[in-house]
Amino acid sequence: MIRRLLAPIVVALAAWLATSPALDGSYVYDDAQYVVENLAVSGEAPLWTSPLGHPRQGLWRPLTVLSFRWQWEGPSNARPMHMANILLHVVASLLSMMLARRLGLGRTAALVTGLLFAVHPVHAESVAWVTGRAELLATVWVLIGWMAWLSSSRMATLGCMVAIALAGLSKENALVAPALFVAGDLLLRKRQFPWGRLAGLAVITGALLAARLALLPHPFPIDGPFTETAFGGRCVVALNILGTAVRLLLWPGELRVEYQRQEFLLVDPANLYAAAALLALIAWLYKRQAVLALGLLIIPLALLPVLNLLPIGEAFGERFLYLPSVGFCLAVGALFQLRARHELASSKGLGLSVAVVLIGLLAAIPASRAATRVFQNDLSLWRHAAQMAPDLPLVRYNLGLFLDREGRHLTEDRDQTGCIEELQASLQLDPNHVYAGYAHEILGIHALGQRELHVPPDLWMAAEHFRAATKHVPELFEARINLAAISSASPAVVGQAEALAALALVTIDAGASSEQVHAAKELERQLSPSASGSSSNSAVPTGTSSPDGS
Repeated sequence: MIRRLLAPIVVALAAWLATSPALDGSYVYDDAQYVVENLAVSGEAPLWTSPLGHPRQGLWRPLTVLSFRWQWEGPSNARPMHMANILLHVVASLLSMMLARRLGLGRTAALVTGLLFAVHPVHAESVAWVTGRAELLATVWVLIGWMAWLSSSRMATLGCMVAIALAGLSKENALVAPALFVAGDLLLRKRQFPWGRLAGLAVITGALLAARLALLPHPFPIDGPFTETAFGGRCVVALNILGTAVRLLLWPGELRVEYQRQEFLLVDPANLYAAAALLALIAWLYKRQAVLALGLLIIPLALLPVLNLLPIGEAFGERFLYLPSVGFCLAVGALFQLRARHELASSKGLGLSVAVVLIGLLAAIPASRAATRVFQNDLSLWRHAAQMAPDLPLVRYNLGLFLDREGRHLTEDRDQTGCIEELQASLQLDPNHVYAGYAHEILGIHALGQRELHVPPDLWMAAEHFRAATKHVPELFEARINLAAISSASPAVVGQAEALAALALVTIDAGASSEQVHAAKELERQLSPSASGSSSNSAVPTGTSSPDGS
């Protein structure tokens, strides 16, 4: 009994050791939108009928949101959420080992599969980011469903259907599960094909799709990064995503939280070679080494929903690799088993296979812990992203935003940049990026408030930034008010007509707060031609209304 429990204990401990730094993390990235500010999590909105995030994203994950609601303890305490994510990763690691055993691997090879899944650094985003729980829950239920699919029990059909229903309620990509199950049966050919179970899964999949159509105003994402890209272009995108996935699974040394559209529009030779090599290996192995071929085939099959062949709301994210990595780890376990058998058949015995696995696992644990620590807070997250991808304007903007929130305005040295430098860098890389208006607004505030930086305010620079901010985002009411405040203090910098035009939108737009409307009307009174001079002799920043940048 103790001997049987040893392997699960080792896998569970490895998964915990690799991801436990997540316990010190906070809510980061899109957690603000999907968890902290989600009214369904706090109980102020209906759970089963509310879309997740903006309705245009087409997201409906009620089981994931329900798990958040059960654990919600306010915006300042994310530790219970992180604990649950780690435990779900432990469960997924154990299920990966169990599935490898059921698919034909020996105990040791299955243990290798479970251990590699437990410590792979590519899982950091799914585990350490609270919102990544959707990936964890979906994968756990898919693996449970696959175990039921392989079972000969009479109740297995019902269990498989329930598991896939719960997986689909956790995240949309779980609906690819029937394709994984069918691929496994066709490659391994160990039994009569279970047509009845497949019909049951088809019913569940259809019901979930019907529910999305009925409940969501936009059942599928719109305005995604490749919505306007022709199908041929999206095929290029799909190859790039598949190649990126293969490279990160093989060598997760360049993990980062942000990937942007332009990275996948042109064929990257490295991605093309990786994708082609994967597909060629599957074709060569499927009649020679069925389990190894199945492990490799799981990677593109599990990625199908996120390859953007049908456009989704994101270009790519490392969280997309959580379910596909089950196949990668299964393939590594199968490869280990082949090598170990070859070594045992020789007179030398086991050696190289065990050594390679041990070295890989020992290297993966600290790498996984380091990748998990990146998600400790938004500043650590975006600083790491800027180190990995300094040429992405949104990465530099987000780093600048959170440096600003931390009060770190000026650059200290090469490794300790300030918000002003990062925001300027984002605009230099792309003057029209999606948050360019907010970057200009923050820079305008700093130009006004440079007394804090021990230099005089630069009203001319502040005015230019506020003009650019309102050009990019007309609803930036604070920028309009600050532009008028500059006119009140120095009409030579901003003319009276320009200031009054800037304030006009504030006073009539329903989106402006009562405080903003009051400030705008007071400035209008001071600037109007009938006013006897200006009662203001300085331009005072009123703050920013920039988004969280996630």
